[in-house]
Amino acid sequence: MIREGLQESAASQPMTANAKEAVAFLHRPEVGRWLLKLSGLPVATGRTAPPGWRTYKLCLYQDLVLDVVRSMEHPQWLLHRLEEPDYEPIPFPSTDPEVQMVKALAVRSLYAVGAEAGQVTIIAASAHRAKVVSVAPDWPAEKADRYMQRARDWWQERMRKQPQELNKLGADPEFSLRRATGEMALASDFLKINGTVGCDTTRYREDLALHQHPVAELRPAPSEDPDELFLHIYEALIFAMKKIANKEIEWLAGGMPFPGYPIGGHIHFSGVSPTFSLRRKLDAYLALPLVLIEDVGCVLRRQRYGFLGDVREKAYGFEYRTLPSWLVHPVVARGILHLARLVITSHAQLKATPHLQLPLVKAYYRGDKETLEPYVRQVRNELRELPGYSLSRVHLEAYFSCLLRGDVWLSDLDLKSAWNLH
Repeated sequence: MIREGLQESAASQPMTANAKEAVAFLHRPEVGRWLLKLSGLPVATGRTAPPGWRTYKLCLYQDLVLDVVRSMEHPQWLLHRLEEPDYEPIPFPSTDPEVQMVKALAVRSLYAVGAEAGQVTIIAASAHRAKVVSVAPDWPAEKADRYMQRARDWWQERMRKQPQELNKLGADPEFSLRRATGEMALASDFLKINGTVGCDTTRYREDLALHQHPVAELRPAPSEDPDELFLHIYEALIFAMKKIANKEIEWLAGGMPFPGYPIGGHIHFSGVSPTFSLRRKLDAYLALPLVLIEDVGCVLRRQRYGFLGDVREKAYGFEYRTLPSWLVHPVVARGILHLARLVITSHAQLKATPHLQLPLVKAYYRGDKETLEPYVRQVRNELRELPGYSLSRVHLEAYFSCLLRGDVWLSDLDLKSAWNLH
């Protein structure tokens, strides 16, 4: 029903519908649960909420909440409910932290199983404790027509505000600091929170009483041109040299230079809305190929961060948060920036759909390079046929050569050496 109805839309950027492969996944509950767990989502062991937990049912189109209902409490005898709960509608948007958390979990779940629309059931005990029970690829039949019209109206308004035309590209890649002894140095010993070079707000050992921040972050000025953004990143690194004057301190990028402190390479897109379709293209052409040169720290990072489709919507557009810190080498950094622009500007022509191929999804989360290598070669050949490829050919050829050489990026190497910073 959802798959057929959404294909009728005639917006300038067409609405995407549930692919038949995703529907097939969800008709096999064990596959759906496996995908949720693989993506790092908490999954309930049963379909009934324990005492004290509330059950939520959310109907969604992508990240649009069409309806939310929550179970009402009923009498229970010891650990068993005396009857099935009734549900009450929950106004949305909501300021209730638990409802906000449940919504975020539902959107992640829908994305993780490869769907665009459906109903997600979640149980929650608090704003910090919830589990996914199930994802269904359909809405309740009696409400489907009304939901369909709301989804179309929302989509048309979204495309009117941001017609998917890239204005500027930005980034805020992170790096860690290492003393000569091998111990982690705190970025907050050298940098302030704000500025072109500053500290990420991550706390050292999660001690909220201490204003100690271990991770450094570059915040270069955005640009329409990936080469200019690359230059801004280089200038930010030069500026960081002045701030972190201790030459014995090494700078490390990658996924997790120190246990428990993952770092990322977020990319910002202005003038573009983070539709599921666009997120999937970024996953397919940025995140999956990068696995070929990632080290084990990047796989460990995916236990908490780096899940596919991780975005944060902003007033200017959105930031894509899936990638680890690609500051390891200028060839990698420049290639990532050029590839990001090419994917955004050519996404309607791109064909790869790894989210519908279970071995590729598994290979991403497990860091399985052997499985992904043939896929990356196909992606490179596809990209070479795009009209926009010629604008970035030199840097993209160097980047894909780096990916396919079989090397692992040197995340343990002082990136000041890689970038020739003296």
